[in-house]
Amino acid sequence: MTEFFSDISLWLLVPLAIIAVTISFVLYRKKGWIKEISAFNRFALISLRSLGLFLIGLLLLGILIKGAKSEVDQPLILTLVDNSESMLNYSDSSTVEQLSKEFITEAGNNFKSDFNSLTFDLNKSLENPDSLVFNNSKTDLSQLFNRTYNNYYGRNIGAVILLSDGNYNEGSTPLSIAQKFKNTPVYTLSVGDTIQKVDHSIKNITSNKIAFLDNKFPVEVSIEGNKTPEVAFEIKLIEGGKIIDSKTLKHQKESYSLLKTEFILDAKSLGIHEYTVQISAIDNEYNLKNNEKSFFVEVLDDRSNVLLVSEGINPDVGAIKNALSTEDNLQVKTVTIDEIPTELESFDLVIWHNPGVANNNAAFNQLLKTNTPKWFIVTAQTKRVDIAKIQLLANISTTGSADNFGATFNPSFNLFKLSSETQKNMNQFPPLNGHYGDVRYTNKSSILAYQSVGGIQKQDALFFFGGQQDEKFAVTYGSGLWSWRIADYQMNQSHIHFNEIVHKTVQYLILKENTSRLRIQLPSVLNSSEEMMINAAFYNKSYEAITTPTIQFELTAPNGEKFDYSFLPLTDNYALDLGQLNPGKYTWKATTEYNGSTFMKEGTFGVKSLELEKQSTKADHQMLIQMAENGNGKFAMLSDYQLILDDIKERDDITPVAYEASTYHKLIDYIWLMFIIIALFTIEWIMRRYLGSY
Repeated sequence: MTEFFSDISLWLLVPLAIIAVTISFVLYRKKGWIKEISAFNRFALISLRSLGLFLIGLLLLGILIKGAKSEVDQPLILTLVDNSESMLNYSDSSTVEQLSKEFITEAGNNFKSDFNSLTFDLNKSLENPDSLVFNNSKTDLSQLFNRTYNNYYGRNIGAVILLSDGNYNEGSTPLSIAQKFKNTPVYTLSVGDTIQKVDHSIKNITSNKIAFLDNKFPVEVSIEGNKTPEVAFEIKLIEGGKIIDSKTLKHQKESYSLLKTEFILDAKSLGIHEYTVQISAIDNEYNLKNNEKSFFVEVLDDRSNVLLVSEGINPDVGAIKNALSTEDNLQVKTVTIDEIPTELESFDLVIWHNPGVANNNAAFNQLLKTNTPKWFIVTAQTKRVDIAKIQLLANISTTGSADNFGATFNPSFNLFKLSSETQKNMNQFPPLNGHYGDVRYTNKSSILAYQSVGGIQKQDALFFFGGQQDEKFAVTYGSGLWSWRIADYQMNQSHIHFNEIVHKTVQYLILKENTSRLRIQLPSVLNSSEEMMINAAFYNKSYEAITTPTIQFELTAPNGEKFDYSFLPLTDNYALDLGQLNPGKYTWKATTEYNGSTFMKEGTFGVKSLELEKQSTKADHQMLIQMAENGNGKFAMLSDYQLILDDIKERDDITPVAYEASTYHKLIDYIWLMFIIIALFTIEWIMRRYLGSY
């Protein structure tokens, strides 16, 4: 049914028609020759002009015409292909690629007349079967199902076909995600077999990602055996082709065995170190690809030294020390004010509890004169004269009495970020005990927490920061940090939130600004499936970022081959995309020249192979069968794919869906109406000429 819509009432068509007729009648009435022609001709001329004027007015009203458009949505047959490396781990691997391509081609030919067939692998849409390559280093079937569901939700999906071995090593179980396709049959095609073969593999390697120079660090290796005979085998730890250590192990059970062993390594040199663990083959072993695994350890020499000075016995010192003990890159030395070392410059931070209480003026002045960053914990016992000496850049006035203050996190604090949970916990921690009086600090964004009494926030700072670079400082205006640690455990059964406050405070105070003019940012270790993105920046003498010089980048691959690149200049920095790199240890050097000076940075990074797909030697047919049953579909082996194609074509519930959509068009869009108007005025003109009008 056709409907008309307009912003103006359609009743206006009546006066519009009257106006059109009146104008036409008046114009022709003035013509003397009109009286000499017949009444029929007069009526025809006035009618033609009136109708033409009426149609022009009709166009000006902006009338919309509503129509209906019928469309048929053919069923979609969506084929999802697991193109991971594990698909080629089985006895039928030699035929998997060819059969998969044949299935995709056959599905397209079978469904061409009745269905729309689309094919996707783990990463993208497949335009043709020849683009299918089983080289994905990981399998996330849940993401594949989710992406397909989100892209085609609301469409007429006739069936979903999953071609896989059933194994996945990332994401959640695909069984639950596949159930999103309600009222849509789910079919599964599988490769491989479910018979466990004789195999042992390096299941896991646990080691520090970072070690410190001249330290020892452990490496734990887990070895999994399936149907392994009780025979001895050798495990080796290798670096740079040289065997560092080796052991002889023996599987204890034939059906399943899990062994663990440990190596102790020395961090003797700086940089990225690539280590390889190898286990020797056993009789009748099916898969030798999983007998070797590499890992990387970065050796650093930037351990920071922290001096924790106590001027009196206080549990706060123990709480802070325990929190810092979890940081491998910190070496904490605890002393009393009478034991402070003479070379304070060797420390990167001084945490000073109760400054001045011990009345050791020589040590007090010695600590005060050093430019080392400091964390002052000012308590009710700290004298007002000593508070003035340490110059906290705050307007502090005390009355000589003490009071308890709770903490209220300052949402405007911006020196570092605390987790939302830690912020909430800080507001609930017990009060600290400090001087009663005013602590007014003008730099609001450097106040970590304000004092609060009875849950009401005061304007006085409780925990704040100040200074610049080597002279940075922090102030906690009260004692009782030990109670925060205990409260954290009572509320959360851990010290994670208290430790975060201490760690972030220490990290901020120790961190020194990078004053290098050429700066390169890149990961020290990444997976072979990740894109290697490198960012760079260059600064002039005023430390303004510029992109005038060209930055060259030389990359040396594990085999010694060198590659030269140039960074792409952006607005105020540089970028370089190396794409995916082969596993191994790489060295790099970045250089640039500016105003006659040469700037250079160099380093190393490691690319580790995921090796996740090498572990699979048994297909998970049970999961695929369960998925097909849940989805009211069928399970079949890839070699029997014709059974799936025939079943889909015979189903009565996979049908086209017809729907009607409303369409709206402006009357002025119809070109034929313009032709009618032109025709009306043309006929009128011809008649006038024919009847003798000029």
